[in-house]
Amino acid sequence: MRDNVHPGEKWEFNGEVAACFANMLERSIPDYRSMRALTYKLGERFIQPETLIVDVGCSTGLAVEPFVVKYGQSNNFLLVDNAPAMVEACEKRFRADVNVTVRQGNIWEYLPFEQKSSLVLSVLSMQFMPTSYRPRMLKQIYDGLTDGGALIFVEKILSENMDDLMVDLYYEMKRENGYTDEQIMSKRRSLENVLSPLKAEWSVDMMRTAGFRQVDMFWRCLNFCGWIAVK
Repeated sequence: MRDNVHPGEKWEFNGEVAACFANMLERSIPDYRSMRALTYKLGERFIQPETLIVDVGCSTGLAVEPFVVKYGQSNNFLLVDNAPAMVEACEKRFRADVNVTVRQGNIWEYLPFEQKSSLVLSVLSMQFMPTSYRPRMLKQIYDGLTDGGALIFVEKILSENMDDLMVDLYYEMKRENGYTDEQIMSKRRSLENVLSPLKAEWSVDMMRTAGFRQVDMFWRCLNFCGWIAVK
């Protein structure tokens, strides 16, 4: 379904958003398909048999789906989101997969994990959490990983020196993808105080402080960035 959402005063991941979420991501995240492909190719290098695979802020399950397809018989999955409409869509996507558990709530309610994890995905999700929660979240994720396990962390970021330019180019991309100026500005207003991006170096510092000693950027496009952090 095509994204024609006109958000209210405060952004919500409601049923209207869930219905068009795939289209929204394709048209709103620069180089989205490359990021998704790299997330899968990197992630599968770290999956260990009979370990847990976790998706923090799973939304409708798009990011984790290729992992379920390949590893759904050998690994357990925990997918968590706090938006009821997203959880409902995710449950429908994986209703035939007995090793996939979908839960509604905040991820910290499920930390520490009941089973050691070899891969944790946080794809465009932690940016919606209060910044004060993020260091503790990353530390608990680190503690729950097996040795050699990995976190794949994708976020919207603040540019170091040219944030206005990056944002202008980002909005230009959205216009090229069919969004009107009114839609762009309406979404921007609704996301204020809901989405809180950080500078890239701050996210790297948080991962290192949590205990990750191998942290590397694997993808960047405009004001979006992806890292892999290995325990």
